[in-house]
Amino acid sequence: MAMHRWTAALLFCLPGLLCAQTDHKAAPPPMVQVFGSVTDSMSGKPVYDSLVEFYDAAEVRKAVSSVNADGRYALFIPAGKPFELRISKENGYRELRKPLPPIPPGTAQWRQDLVLQPK
Repeated sequence: MAMHRWTAALLFCLPGLLCAQTDHKAAPPPMVQVFGSVTDSMSGKPVYDSLVEFYDAAEVRKAVSSVNADGRYALFIPAGKPFELRISKENGYRELRKPLPPIPPGTAQWRQDLVLQPK
């Protein structure tokens, strides 16, 4: 019977001991779904088969989204940090660089339409 009490005490304390030993790292920033359309400035028509790139403030590319046949893209960006969206290699269009301010934490989705200028 004494063995059963010891086992019960160990099982009761074990979760607390395991929790106390976990490494508490900072939580990653919340992510925001940034989405929108890519259009031609002259015709207003969608520009598809291009790539929208997300760069952080240190000029490091963090994500890429392809633009679908309807001219739409979507990607996830951390809230609370400035960023830039780019379209750099699209035939017949000038490079687009759009620096943007931080998206407020707590925002779930944020629309950012992009307009390309013909060369």
